[in-house]
Amino acid sequence: NGNLWLFGGPGYPASAGISIGVLNDLWKYNIATGQWTWVSGADTDSQNGVYGTKGTAAAGNVPGAREDAMSWIDATNGNLWLFGGYGKDSIGVYGQLNDLWKFTISSGQWTWVSGSRLADNLSVKGIYGTKGTPDLTNVPGGRYGAASWTDTSGNLWLFSGYGWDSANNLGPLNDLWKFNIANGQWTWMGGSSSSNQTG
Repeated sequence: NGNLWLFGGPGYPASAGISIGVLNDLWKYNIATGQWTWVSGADTDSQNGVYGTKGTAAAGNVPGAREDAMSWIDATNGNLWLFGGYGKDSIGVYGQLNDLWKFTISSGQWTWVSGSRLADNLSVKGIYGTKGTPDLTNVPGGRYGAASWTDTSGNLWLFSGYGWDSANNLGPLNDLWKFNIANGQWTWMGGSSSSNQTG
C-alpha cells in the first residue's frame, strides 16, 4: 500500500522523560494522510521478546527491544521481516540475536520463524551446514549491523555484520545467507563460517 514502517532502535520511550533506551515499537506512516499509527510493541524501553511457539502467529508475540536489526518486505505477500540485531531476548539478556520474525500486516500479528529465543553465545552461534545446500537446521549466527536485500524470486538475503561464527567466536563476519520464504530454510551461500576474514 506504499506505507512506511519503522521498528525499534535506540530512542526515547513515552514514559522515560529524557532517558534513552532501546525500543521494540512498530509504527506505520501513511503517506496519503500524513499520519503515524502505533501498531505493535511497547511504549516503554528494554522489553523482553515474547516468542510464543515457533511458526505460529499470536497476538501476544513481539520481538524484544533491539537496535541495528536487519529488515525486509517480501515481494509476494507484503509481509514485514526482521532479523537479529543487538537487544533483549526472551529472558531479558542483552546480546547479539539471530531470531527471524514475520509481521503479517493483514492480521497485525508477529510470528517467530527461525533462530533462538536466547542471546547467549551458545544459543546464537552460526549453524552453516553445507555451502549452497538449504536445511531446516541452518541458521546465521547472532549479529547486528548486517546488510539485507530481497531478490526477484522473493528470497531474503543477509550479508556480514558483527556477531557469532560457527566456532562460537565473536567478530566481524563475511558470510552470505539466503532465506527461502516458501520452504522456511536458510542457505549459506558465500563467505566464510569463521569471523575476522580478510577480503
